[in-house]
Amino acid sequence: MTIVYDSDITLTLRGVSDPIGLPYTVNPLELVDREGLLEIREGSIGDPGPQGDPAWPWQWMGDLADLAALQALGLGEAHARRAWRLLDENSVILWTGLEFVRFTVAFQHAGRQGPPNVLSGVATIGTPGSTATAVITGTPPNQVLEVQFPRGATGVAGDPGEPGAISDAEDVGDLTAARQGAVLAWHTATSEWLPIPAPRLGGPWAIAGSQFTGGSNLSQSPKTIATMTIPAQPIPWRPIVLSGSIGLQAHVSTVGESRPDVEIRLGAADGPLIGFGFGWAAANHTQTQFFPRWDAPNSPASTQATVGANQTAQIYVIVRRVGAKNYSVITTGAQLIIGAQPMEGQP
Repeated sequence: MTIVYDSDITLTLRGVSDPIGLPYTVNPLELVDREGLLEIREGSIGDPGPQGDPAWPWQWMGDLADLAALQALGLGEAHARRAWRLLDENSVILWTGLEFVRFTVAFQHAGRQGPPNVLSGVATIGTPGSTATAVITGTPPNQVLEVQFPRGATGVAGDPGEPGAISDAEDVGDLTAARQGAVLAWHTATSEWLPIPAPRLGGPWAIAGSQFTGGSNLSQSPKTIATMTIPAQPIPWRPIVLSGSIGLQAHVSTVGESRPDVEIRLGAADGPLIGFGFGWAAANHTQTQFFPRWDAPNSPASTQATVGANQTAQIYVIVRRVGAKNYSVITTGAQLIIGAQPMEGQP
């Protein structure tokens, strides 16, 4: 072998593409001083190499117009691993903390397929004469297509419809709590019609003759002569004495000397007064009439002498002697009738 150059040199190999496909017969070698350049025809693309180490994490900073705009940021070591896209060359520039690394083919290949976008729609009506619009809002994969259509001109009135259910009216509230016989009343607080008990009296309930206890020449005072049980009602209510009477006789020698009065009370013999019968201070047998009466001023909203919802009511009829003379109770033709007045504003 003939030695033509006996010295160490730096050899650079450069691949040369062959667009025609002819084999090289000569591989040129150019030697300048101690550096050599050898051109060799490129071969076919080989198989993918082994998986490399994970890349450094990037902090994506968005788009910039060009490299001059990036250099104007005055980056230092604190800004390492930040990356931008340069719009003028469509490349990615990574700042290592010391220098820029350019990736010129970052946007030239399709990326992996992302998750499917779930697009839902919302339609609204705009004012008459407005322009139709369509806007997509939100972030993929969950976005909303908002479409607004202009409202058309008002048409002619249609034919009268069929009568609808009152419960379907817009200003009628929840009727699930309504009971048999309820009526609708306007509630200012909710601006709705809501069910309330009918204002008519409930009942009536009555006792008569044999359900009263009579007696002659009695001195006990007070003395219970009858009781009445009224079943529980689904709403709060007030007992009202509708009518009734009983025979009474005062054993007196002079008019006004003594008299027996009748008291009708709720819940107990000494409970709230709901009715009264004024006795006569006379020796003759008289029929004492019953009428409503309360211990204090009353009003529709008052809770005086009332019964709660789902509670049984007990009514007591007593005789109270005013004076010192005895009296007699005659039950023939006696009767007491009680009604139930719903409390005002109760559902």
